[in-house]
Amino acid sequence: MIEASVIIGAYNQKEILKRTLESLFNQTYPADKYEIVLIDSMSSDGTDAMIEQLKPTCRLNYLRQENQGKVVARNRAIREAKGAVIIFTDADIPVEKNWVAEHLKAQQKYPDTAFAGQTIRLRREDLTDTELPTRFKPFQKINWSYFLTGNLSIPKELIIKAGLFDENFKEYGWEDIELGYRLHKMGIPLRFLPSALNHHLHPVTKEGFLNIMYKMGKSAAVFYHRHPNLQIKLYLGLNPLALAVHSFIRKHQWLLSYIEKKAPTSNFFRYLLEQYYYLTGAKEALAND
Repeated sequence: MIEASVIIGAYNQKEILKRTLESLFNQTYPADKYEIVLIDSMSSDGTDAMIEQLKPTCRLNYLRQENQGKVVARNRAIREAKGAVIIFTDADIPVEKNWVAEHLKAQQKYPDTAFAGQTIRLRREDLTDTELPTRFKPFQKINWSYFLTGNLSIPKELIIKAGLFDENFKEYGWEDIELGYRLHKMGIPLRFLPSALNHHLHPVTKEGFLNIMYKMGKSAAVFYHRHPNLQIKLYLGLNPLALAVHSFIRKHQWLLSYIEKKAPTSNFFRYLLEQYYYLTGAKEALAND
């Protein structure tokens, strides 16, 4: 009997996906009690051929579909899942051997609960950190804003009741936290599970990170349109001061050039530049609605 379904979406990530899948084949939890549901958004890098060469120890449900983005892929995977518990990760996040076991042990201890595991990540090419603060204690209830689906488990029926991921999210970011907010409004707790550990192996260049921030800004507008209240507006950083600073920088291009010059060697100016790109994306998306 399948107890849990590990959900992964992939697109042209053949090599790291293989490493992630092999880590999932090598789990301490009985292989006949969990499955992997892999949605491939029509990768063109030979992912399908690589999958054919694998020797899964657990059930691997490999599905290819037109590339409609991460959200659509994940929603299909959830619908296809046989397990009562959904465990999320991504193609570029290999897991520790006890990862599935730790999530399911926690689910048995606290029914009707979401659990956020800990991820060691390469956030940028020059920065390694943890996804969640290390100050959190095991099984501590944490804020809905930590509903991050690189390492998270939750009963399938709760996601179905919440309405799955919002498919209006087309760009990078916020789709998981927005779902976490809806689950929070339903009274579903989120707890910290540091014993469920995985490793995000996707360093991003400084230039690439600015593009990510721009796309996150566009996604922030989707989040705010679904929940147009002050709490969400402030949480997304769409406060009057930040918006005013952005407008000032945009009006004075010499200042933007100065910030770009200083950013490589200053955390403060790097932060300013990242927020500038983020708010540029948000303002553009809000203006087009």
